[in-house]
Amino acid sequence: MTTARSFLNRLYRPACRLFLICLLPVATAMAQDYPARAVTLVVPYPPGSATDIVARLLQPKLAQALKQNVIVENRGGASTNIGTEFVSRAAPDGYTVLIQAPNIVTNEFAFSTLRWKREDFAPVALLARWSNVLLAGPSAQARDVKQLLASGKATSAGYNYGSPGPGSLSHLAVEMLKQRSDIGMQHVTFTGPAPMITSLLGGHIQYGATNPANFMAHVREGKQKLTPMAVLGSQRDSTIPDVPALSEFGITGIESYGWLGVLVPARTPAAVITRLNTELLKALQLPDIQEKLKANYFEPAGSTPEEFGRFMASENRKWGDATKAAGIKPE
Repeated sequence: MTTARSFLNRLYRPACRLFLICLLPVATAMAQDYPARAVTLVVPYPPGSATDIVARLLQPKLAQALKQNVIVENRGGASTNIGTEFVSRAAPDGYTVLIQAPNIVTNEFAFSTLRWKREDFAPVALLARWSNVLLAGPSAQARDVKQLLASGKATSAGYNYGSPGPGSLSHLAVEMLKQRSDIGMQHVTFTGPAPMITSLLGGHIQYGATNPANFMAHVREGKQKLTPMAVLGSQRDSTIPDVPALSEFGITGIESYGWLGVLVPARTPAAVITRLNTELLKALQLPDIQEKLKANYFEPAGSTPEEFGRFMASENRKWGDATKAAGIKPE
């Protein structure tokens, strides 16, 4: 029996090597011809979200560079799980591309069951970064962090704060803030930033946390009593310089800076990933793109696929530790 198995193994291994060698020209040809048709950028958020804004800024530049149509397809819902799962099941050919926020590394801590995993994806490039901000709505009694800290658990236990979804950096950062202070706010989750802002403006929740692209239009109008209280980090944001950082109130160890990156299904040919990375980085270096990103409260980034992969692994460890420390249980 052992002899027969050994004989089969001797036949099997060379056959596998031959099969893989035969596949190499096919993959190379696919990469050389890429793209031969339209490319779809999947945004796992609804239209008008921060991720959608960046996708639509890059869309025409990428289409011009690739000489093919580039379609932005919104597949929002379930804290990005719907769109993310869709891309995880797509063919690994570079024609279905995911533009994703930190949910790609934090959702595993927020959900007991996911129908995708990080290993289903290959990193392409880091696109942009931003700050997350704690907001006070019109029904909030405390209008700044000093007042909020002074209120203590006795009065703030009845307060609610909203986030764009469970496991989002906004959610995790406020939970860390609660750990480091006497604030006793209860979390209310939403299916994205827009419904959270609507609820905040309507007085249904007192506080919220999200990035400036999702709320600064309301602040600029001045018609609604929406007050940015603090950047959920140690540094002020140059795009909203008047908003203090948490560190200015003696609260340290919270760094809730969000980011956007591009991923494709695992096993996408390396040459296709390189082509996408090259064209995306070129687009990010264009003065008009940089100006528009900053006007929407984003800091342009850029990276190699390898750098982005290491960055995501680091973020996963960081927020995994934060989730455990905050006692957040998967839903």
